[in-house]
Amino acid sequence: MTLQRNPTFARTQTGFLIQSGNVLNGGLTLSMNLLGGCAAAGPAQGSMSGSNVALTVNETGQTVNLTGAAAKDGSTITGSYSIYANGCGLSEVGTWSAAKVKTLQGNLQATFTSAYRSAYQFTGSIAQGSNTGSSTATLSGSMTSSNAPCGLSAATISGLVSGTSVLINPFASDGTALGQINATMTTDASTITGAYDFKNANSNIFANCGGGDFGNVTISVQ
Repeated sequence: MTLQRNPTFARTQTGFLIQSGNVLNGGLTLSMNLLGGCAAAGPAQGSMSGSNVALTVNETGQTVNLTGAAAKDGSTITGSYSIYANGCGLSEVGTWSAAKVKTLQGNLQATFTSAYRSAYQFTGSIAQGSNTGSSTATLSGSMTSSNAPCGLSAATISGLVSGTSVLINPFASDGTALGQINATMTTDASTITGAYDFKNANSNIFANCGGGDFGNVTISVQ
């Protein structure tokens, strides 16, 4: 979801909604406002009547009100918003647009382009947890490689997804954390791109391998 205050300033709000009849409930997270607003998460409540949508997000120090109209297929919503600041940031008004994001689930093929090593690949699978109406959903999975550095041949995956924002935490076979992948995916959940930083002083895998690795990653999901 994009909240557009003016032609040059926008911020994002991500999360999950559950519809039961005409009632909407869920959780949304609002990004930082460089003009004085606050990043915060909170419960969302609202209603849907025909194509008309109304939502209120109660966050610490501010309330976000959104009204709009959904496309016939439910894939997008557009409308207007207002933020009432009550102890955090500044009040503002503008327009907003939202797109439905597909569930992140399937087989993955990942290419890690290291900042100082040869590129290497992983294959595996990733699955998104159930929509519980929170601002995030869990991720789980596993992946293997035949050419990764430092003898890193297998890893399990945990993480979080909110809208198109993806955080992946890989773990080595001995259970130690390898680092993080911070990325963004397309709304059809077919491509994930971002940066990775594999570093853990307590991991035996990195002990004799320069301390870790970092760079950019592209993940295809089918």
